[in-house]
Amino acid sequence: MFSVNSNQLESGDLGENSSILSPITLIRPPIVSSKASFSAPATPPLGLAYLSAALKKENFKVCPIDALGLDIETYQEVDKDDVYLYRGLSIEKIIALIPEDSLMIGISCMFSQEWLFVIELLEGVHLKYPDIPIVVGGEHVSALYEEVLHTCSFIKACAIGEGEETLVDLAFYFLQGGKGSQLSGIAGTASLDSTGSLVLGPKRKRIQDLDEMPLPDWDSMPIEVYLSSGYGHGTNQGRTMPLLGTRGCPYSCTFCSNKQMWTTRYVTRTPSKIVDEMEFYRDKYNVSHFDFYDLTAIVRKEWYVAFAEELIKRGMDISYSLPSGTRSEAIDEEVTALMHKTKCRYLVYAAETGSQRILKLINKKVSLKSLVQSMRSAKKNQMSIRCNLMLGFPDETRLDVMKTVLFQLRLAILGVDDVPLYMFSPYPGSHIFNQLRESGDISELNKEYYEGLICQMDLFKGNRIPTVVSKRELIIWRIVGMTLFYSLSYLFFPKRIIRTYVNIFKVHKTTTVFEQRIVDLLRRRKANQHSQ
Repeated sequence: MFSVNSNQLESGDLGENSSILSPITLIRPPIVSSKASFSAPATPPLGLAYLSAALKKENFKVCPIDALGLDIETYQEVDKDDVYLYRGLSIEKIIALIPEDSLMIGISCMFSQEWLFVIELLEGVHLKYPDIPIVVGGEHVSALYEEVLHTCSFIKACAIGEGEETLVDLAFYFLQGGKGSQLSGIAGTASLDSTGSLVLGPKRKRIQDLDEMPLPDWDSMPIEVYLSSGYGHGTNQGRTMPLLGTRGCPYSCTFCSNKQMWTTRYVTRTPSKIVDEMEFYRDKYNVSHFDFYDLTAIVRKEWYVAFAEELIKRGMDISYSLPSGTRSEAIDEEVTALMHKTKCRYLVYAAETGSQRILKLINKKVSLKSLVQSMRSAKKNQMSIRCNLMLGFPDETRLDVMKTVLFQLRLAILGVDDVPLYMFSPYPGSHIFNQLRESGDISELNKEYYEGLICQMDLFKGNRIPTVVSKRELIIWRIVGMTLFYSLSYLFFPKRIIRTYVNIFKVHKTTTVFEQRIVDLLRRRKANQHSQ
């Protein structure tokens, strides 16, 4: 770890390193979606807030730019002939916010469908400030760091994986001049040497103790925009803050890229520390609800029980949701009863498919029977629940597709509130992506490939990889499945019709993601009308 004497930091007497007084600029780009996307959640910049806090802990000055939150109601076409929309500040407006004396500029790219836009942002920033070092990180960068570096050779370094410690080391490196071979010694980085060859630093270990990390730097973010508008990861339950209770996922599903970013090391925070954070946000920001952004929230039953008991002991008048997708093994009758008692309002399961054959092929080690039992228990305890399913895996047959749609309809009759059918996308860093590249089915990472990734949230698009079932047929199955699911849902549970109307038009809160997507669509249309 690079370091500077603490007395020097306090006095500002750093000699040649006086640039410590210069800010480090961190940019969270706008979100990108297709023009016909039915879902593009606007979420608070939790990663940006953690990175900013890590730098401030080391006494660096930080200028964070949340390009989404600073212009959250603006939707713009990337190109008149393109399929993309971006939401947030334009590239010109982002560049205008960068301090000219920045020590370093960090830009994230978490989702691969945003890479084409991020390239334009990177090129624009470099053109304006060619002498300020640019570093990049995020899940896309962690999966394709060599591709990223050769696409934008002016990038000084890629941060691979968990970013806080790597970013701090890079900040100290550039503080001390940013020259010589020390860059190659920074763990968790990739860079190009003077000949254009790839140089990898040592592998960085995951952060061992999450309890020692500083809380996210929300004071430097436009957090009130999200709190007062109802934007977030799941449903709108009022003023909602994001939280992390765990990091990582111990599983290795072949369609998922998280292993490349986080490894399979699953780390939990101490439950009492999480509740401390909840209390702090409740008092400081007047929030009443929390969304857990964990990759896989509940893996160990004893950990969740300890968390729930801590909530009960403190008698906190708050609610929370688990909107990211979790497994069912640890969510039994006892757990769902505790969820109800502690006001867990929304829970998402990640089944992915209704076909046991496909579950085996994608290494999704879950029992559909156990999952259904868990969902039945959750509904018994009056929770709103969702189950994520996908179509379009490379080896998926028509029979597999039918089993998934039939499973979806079975869940409608069971009372599950949301069961969207997403289209599979081969994300960089996943095992399936690597297989498709080796077979030549993904021949090059061009504009066509990146545009194909946005099919996940677009009902009328299929991915651009070879599939047993045709793209057209998959789109039809998807539309039919989702139409039948929500029709059956409201037919078997007619009170939901009144609930949906009241939620959307009266109380301005939502119980399901279906309701939230209707609200988002109405907002988007209103924003488009104002811009015309």
